[in-house]
Amino acid sequence: MHLKKVNWIGLTSGILLIVVIVLSFYNPWWQLRIGDYGYANFSPLNTEFSFLGITFLIPLLTTLNISCLFLLSISAVLMITYSVNPTKEYSKQLLCWSYKKPLGILITFIVGIVALSQIVSFFANQFAQIELTLPIIGTTVIQVPSEFLGELSGIQIGLTVSGTFQWTFYLAIAATALCIVTRIRYHKAVIMAKPQTLTNPKNNNLGTTTPTI
Repeated sequence: MHLKKVNWIGLTSGILLIVVIVLSFYNPWWQLRIGDYGYANFSPLNTEFSFLGITFLIPLLTTLNISCLFLLSISAVLMITYSVNPTKEYSKQLLCWSYKKPLGILITFIVGIVALSQIVSFFANQFAQIELTLPIIGTTVIQVPSEFLGELSGIQIGLTVSGTFQWTFYLAIAATALCIVTRIRYHKAVIMAKPQTLTNPKNNNLGTTTPTI
């Protein structure tokens, strides 16, 4: 491996993807907290729910997490492979495949969080008569309807609900951005990686000369 041929931006993005994969098992991309009663941790690689101290998983989401883990892992490996050999014939195919997967997963995750907020708010308003706008970022207070309190109907009870994107989400954005920059700079990186041959313009028109008498 020649260091001059290495695409350092691509190599950095591939390594950063691996870091994101590892950290996402311990830190969510987005967290929803319901007072002190429970929380929900969301990331493409790990989704976890907890209520009243009981932690549980949803099999469907776990399957999706495994699929995302598989795709991101392959993307990271292919990005690193491309970066150390950017002039190979197959390098562009590796790059085109690997940079799209983190971008697709990131966009899908954001759309999923927005959709979750809208769906939960809709069902709460329509079926539970709870005025709720599930916050994606920020905090709101849910007033529990008196019908749910029975003998305590004269008491107003509010639950604090907060949503926040965690630092691992922004790290994933940085890794994805570097992948996109690597693709944009592909042609320039190839030119820089290829050895440059210097030609002497004086030698371009070599031929025989007739001596003068």
